[in-house]
Amino acid sequence: MSYDVAGATFLAAATSAPELFVACVGTFITKGDIGIGTIVGSSVFNVLGIAAICGICTGMASPLDWWPITRDTFWYMVSILVLFGVLYDSKVNIYEAAGLLVFYVIYTIALALDRRIQGLFRKMDKERDMLTEDPLQREEEPIKSFKETLTSRPGPDDGIVKKIWWGIKYPAVVVLAITTPSARSILALSMLLAVIWISIISYFLTWFLTIVGYNIGIPDSIMGLTILAAGTSVPEVVSSFIVCRKGYGSMAMCNAIGSNTFDIFVCLGLPWIIMLLITKEDIVMHSTGLAITIGMLMVTALIVYACFLITKFVLGKFVGWTSLVVYIIFLGISTYIEMTMLGKVCDIESEEYSQYLDK
Repeated sequence: MSYDVAGATFLAAATSAPELFVACVGTFITKGDIGIGTIVGSSVFNVLGIAAICGICTGMASPLDWWPITRDTFWYMVSILVLFGVLYDSKVNIYEAAGLLVFYVIYTIALALDRRIQGLFRKMDKERDMLTEDPLQREEEPIKSFKETLTSRPGPDDGIVKKIWWGIKYPAVVVLAITTPSARSILALSMLLAVIWISIISYFLTWFLTIVGYNIGIPDSIMGLTILAAGTSVPEVVSSFIVCRKGYGSMAMCNAIGSNTFDIFVCLGLPWIIMLLITKEDIVMHSTGLAITIGMLMVTALIVYACFLITKFVLGKFVGWTSLVVYIIFLGISTYIEMTMLGKVCDIESEEYSQYLDK
């Protein structure tokens, strides 16, 4: 498997776990727009935010292969068009939800046949960009033992900020060290427990932001587009930054764009189809501005791709700063649209949610 296909599939699916659980909470529990808002906001952050961070903060210009960027951008645009069609009437039926999952199956098949399809457009080296390194054999950042994790302390020469940050995160480090085994010992169990922790944290975070948004008068779609979108994109940011620093710029961007395709097709399609099978009723979106916001996703994707064309597919400061400016503009426009067009905010104190509040 090539680095770019690995980034667009396994890495994209793994880093999209927070979006999947947030979408499940938004669909089954809060029954608001925070799930779709998070997916849309996370999609923009993944493309623009990750391009900005990798372009500005890595301190190096990473040359990219044009084929995987073009391929994943094409599929991302297809997913945007499909989602726009699904939400155009602010309702989701079972055929539309099933269609999202069918498109992801087609996308996966296309990636499995990527080497053959790629051969139709250009000459290629069959060994080029193939994964030959075992990640578990890397020793530049060795995994700490259980004892080393619990006894590690900031050094006497460390600054006050680093010491404060250590104090904030140490309780979480202890809990995770006790409950999650090392990936080098029991890989499957480690992955399962990590996913469980992500689901628990995503559940509380989604509920917290829904309640806070209601009390201060901010629609849950906006909370999803801004705060929750950036928060759930942390795995994509970290993983893309790491692989970009190692020189795998195509893998970084394919992770970012591939995560968006997974988010739209699976993180929305799967909870929706389960909900529709249970309730037998169409899912109604409260926000009328989301369809317009989704349309803006196409514009942001085209802008980033145009930047790559201008720089001849080099991820550097020009792409980074342009992406940052476009992301700020997107947030301003989408927030204005949601605030002016939204007619209803999730009422957390209504009888519909009394069964949760009484617990």
